[in-house]
Amino acid sequence: MKKLVIAVCCVIPFLQTQAQQPLQTYVDKHAATITSIDPGDTDYKDLKALKQAIGNSRIVMLGEQTHGEGSTFLAKTRIIQYLHEQLGFEVLAFESGFYDVNKIWENVNAGASIMEQAPNNLFYMYATSEQMYPLFDYIQQQLKTPKPLTVTGFESQHSGAKAISEMMPDMEKFLGTHYKNVLDSNWQRFETICPTLFKDRNYRPDSASQQRFFKEVNSLKALLRPVNNQVRTHLPDDQGFWYRVVCSIESQAIRYWGLAKGNEINYRDLQMADNLIWLADTVFTGKKIIVWAHNGHIANTMGNSEGKGGLQDFYNTFIPMGAKLKKHYGNNVYALGFSGAAGKYMDYGSLKIMGVPAPQPGSIEAALANTNKPIALLDYRHAGKVLQQNQVGCIGDFMAATAVWPRIFDGVFFIRTSTPVIR
Repeated sequence: MKKLVIAVCCVIPFLQTQAQQPLQTYVDKHAATITSIDPGDTDYKDLKALKQAIGNSRIVMLGEQTHGEGSTFLAKTRIIQYLHEQLGFEVLAFESGFYDVNKIWENVNAGASIMEQAPNNLFYMYATSEQMYPLFDYIQQQLKTPKPLTVTGFESQHSGAKAISEMMPDMEKFLGTHYKNVLDSNWQRFETICPTLFKDRNYRPDSASQQRFFKEVNSLKALLRPVNNQVRTHLPDDQGFWYRVVCSIESQAIRYWGLAKGNEINYRDLQMADNLIWLADTVFTGKKIIVWAHNGHIANTMGNSEGKGGLQDFYNTFIPMGAKLKKHYGNNVYALGFSGAAGKYMDYGSLKIMGVPAPQPGSIEAALANTNKPIALLDYRHAGKVLQQNQVGCIGDFMAATAVWPRIFDGVFFIRTSTPVIR
């Protein structure tokens, strides 16, 4: 019996290794070597693999496992420079307040510094991380060129300082110019509630106030719904812009006040998708767009990932922004997830430095880590049969799940050793 146990113990690792070999062989052969994540490295020969992967996609979405990997911020900055300079991408859309980012960009175009405008307005992990400074410098420098990189935001929840202090006065100015009669007591109550909603997730008005709030939301939506696709160059003067703002406020209130049915984050992602589609189809018609967001938001789907407990339960009921974008644009959108296998990152909630967990044996990350490529790009869009089956990998927050990964992302950018942001 003892000999049998020993024999079984020896056979199991052998069988596991045999099962892993096709994946490892495939990754060894098809993972493209990326030589640098340094934005200062402008020899972009290594990024031709990205050009081949995205093809003619008009929208390229760049993810991140967490909001606290400085190495990923640097890599994304270098990719953005390449896409802008070499492939004609003209717009950078952040996972950050729809109103806030468009407001600060208006100020930047009027002569302000994006570095100074970002704090308290752009999402804080982006606004105050040193690894973002090269991107801010690049954007500022490009303003003086014939083809600047335009910055926008699509986030449906507003928490920035400009949203809290300037959104309602700006909306009132627009309404006063075009629809003066709506500035009544219902508007005044709505105007009073919104800033508190933006800055305090625990704020809960009584049920009667909530009913009046949503009644005013519906009235504003009916009033502001755009009747054509013509957009004013100055967005605060555009009716469609304010329609999107009101829809985003509605989404935020439903979530913050505990009124969502099912996974509340779905309301956020659906509205983010609607905001981004409006920007792409109406404001930036025909222009090529780069999207900066968390892996979870850019994913094409989450419905086929497997696992239980913790974040996996969340993901199993989550419909990401990327799902609607994929349905709307098809292969004109390319979702590039980011991942790693070692190192550290900053947890954006606690701001503590955390260790990247070791990848599970047989996972996508383990196979990439086993190559001699510290940085690599693995294209899923043109994936072979080996990848068209369940594999273990990381969706976000370095949490392992089982999925057919070409259904989740269109590709993965792998940085073996992550480094945390410096704030």
